[in-house]
Amino acid sequence: MNGVYVIRGGVNVAKIGFITNCLTGSFAEKVKVAHRLGYTTLEVACWPVGHPKQCDIDADHYGSQDLLSIKKLLNHEQITIHTLAFYENMLHPDRQQQQHNLQHLKRVIALAGDLKVPYVGTYIGKNPNVSLADNFEEYARVFSDIVAFAAKKDVTVLIENCPMPTWDPEGYPATISYTPEMWQRMFELVPNQNYGLNFDPSHLAWMGIDYIQAAKDFSNRIYSVHVKDITTKQNDIGRYGIYGKKIDQTHKYDFGYYQPTLAGYGDLNWEKLFSVLSKKGFEGPVQVEYKNSNGYGSIDDPERGLQLSLAYLKEILAIKE
Repeated sequence: MNGVYVIRGGVNVAKIGFITNCLTGSFAEKVKVAHRLGYTTLEVACWPVGHPKQCDIDADHYGSQDLLSIKKLLNHEQITIHTLAFYENMLHPDRQQQQHNLQHLKRVIALAGDLKVPYVGTYIGKNPNVSLADNFEEYARVFSDIVAFAAKKDVTVLIENCPMPTWDPEGYPATISYTPEMWQRMFELVPNQNYGLNFDPSHLAWMGIDYIQAAKDFSNRIYSVHVKDITTKQNDIGRYGIYGKKIDQTHKYDFGYYQPTLAGYGDLNWEKLFSVLSKKGFEGPVQVEYKNSNGYGSIDDPERGLQLSLAYLKEILAIKE
């Protein structure tokens, strides 16, 4: 159903999509899945070709015919793209890798401009070998340039607020953009209006941060919302602390006391969050970040998980034709 999603009562919220790298197959196949399941927009994975995070549209090699084919496909399936995704460390300690990441990010931004896609999502990252102050100094240099480049393409750059503990060998935060305190410094240093947040409240929740208050405080910078939930085990947080299990991890995502899960199966109050954002003028998009758990067990079929996520969001949002 191609409607406008609104909080019950008539406040505009947005169209709902998902991040495409939860599925396998070609970009065309993913667009068709989105249409069949009832989604109306997408956040498209644009890592370099061959990257495990997937490359659904190749930002390094495309021409006018490629752009035309993409637009025809989207029009035929009644799907839009609101965001192109390339989440990597833009402050990487290896200068060569940093330059590679920054160069690719600019290519993704250029692709977004050519496709008339309004947003590009990324991370800031961190250089663990220097101080926080030095990281912010480098951040200001790097992102002032990136955001200015994006403005020329009529694109807004969005920072996702995951602390990326899996980047750190001991599981500690590996970005400088994971708390409201840090967001304030981010926007002081780079105040451009085509720069904001791809807001993921689940990361704030497991760190013990009031995500509702954060949404109120930074509503003017929240242009998109990543929708995934978490389940927490209060007994285990008393053992591991907010930084999670450190000694007997079974895999790098074994945090001990919390588990990412589908929206509506965890601890977050999504209806309250969207109500707050809507009253602040939020117009979306809302993008499901699929996780293969409902808090009780695994959901092995991503399409089933996407179906459940959309059903939940439709439950808390009304649809106005």
